[in-house]
Amino acid sequence: MTRVLLLALLLPALPLGVAARAIHDTAPGAEPRLLRFCFEETPAPPWRTRQQVGLYFDLLREVAHRLDLTFVFEPLPWPHCIAKIEAGRVDGAFAVAWSPERRDMFAFPEHAPTVPADILRTDDILLIRRRDSEVRVVDGRLLGTARPVGVLPGYAIADDLQRLGWPVETASRDHVVQLSRLVAGEVDAVALSAFRWKQLQAVGGPALARLEALPEPILTKHYFLGLSRAFAEAHPQLARRIWAAVREVRDGEDYRRREAAALAEALAPRP
Repeated sequence: MTRVLLLALLLPALPLGVAARAIHDTAPGAEPRLLRFCFEETPAPPWRTRQQVGLYFDLLREVAHRLDLTFVFEPLPWPHCIAKIEAGRVDGAFAVAWSPERRDMFAFPEHAPTVPADILRTDDILLIRRRDSEVRVVDGRLLGTARPVGVLPGYAIADDLQRLGWPVETASRDHVVQLSRLVAGEVDAVALSAFRWKQLQAVGGPALARLEALPEPILTKHYFLGLSRAFAEAHPQLARRIWAAVREVRDGEDYRRREAAALAEALAPRP
C-alpha cells in the first residue's frame, strides 16, 4: 500500500492539524492539495461568520472544487491570523486589504490593487463622529480633535491613517463597542466600513441616532484573497491558478446572483 493511500485512509481519524501536516508532507516539493486559511472571527455578514457561512466561503469552496483542492478555514482574532501568516503556519487569509505595508508578508494577485476582477469586494471607510462634534477632515487632515481615531486592531486602515499623520487607537475588536465608546465620549471618532454603517442604520436605535458619518469617505479599501508570501514563492503556479479561479467564480452569474441577494437581505430594514 502506498504512503499516499495509507494517509488517505487514516486522515478521517486524525485531528485537523495533524491531517493538514500529513497532506503537506506526503510529497516533498510537490504542490500541496490541502491549504489552510485563517479569517477574522468576528462575524461580518453576509461575507463571513465564525461558523464558516457567507459569501467568502461560498466563493472559496467553489474555487477549491474547481481546482481539486481542499481548503481548511480557521477563525481567529485578526492580529493572530496575521501572526500565523508571518510565522508560515497558514497558507493565506481573507479578506485582506491591500496596503504597501503588507506586501512583505502577503502575496496579492499580480496587478493588485488596480484590476477590479481580482478584488473580492470594495468598501468605503467612513469617519463616524457624535452629532455635536467639531471633528472634520480638510484636505486629508484630521481637525477638531487631538484624540486617536478608533480602528479595529490589525486592520490596514490603521496603517493608512497613520500614513496621513492621524493618531489611531485599537482598544476594541468590535465595531459596536467602538461606537458605544464614541457615544460615551471616550473617543471622538471611529473609522468604520460604509457597508457596516448601513447595516447598523437598518437596525437603528437611540444610541445610533446620536452619531453621524462625515459625508465623504476617508478611504476606499480593496479586499483580496491574500496568500502568504512564503506559499506563493514556493508554489507560484498554484498561486496563479487559485487567483484565476477566484476571478472566474466571482464574475460568474451564479455567484453574482447570490451576492446581490445576500447584500440586499443584509441591508434590509429590521423591525
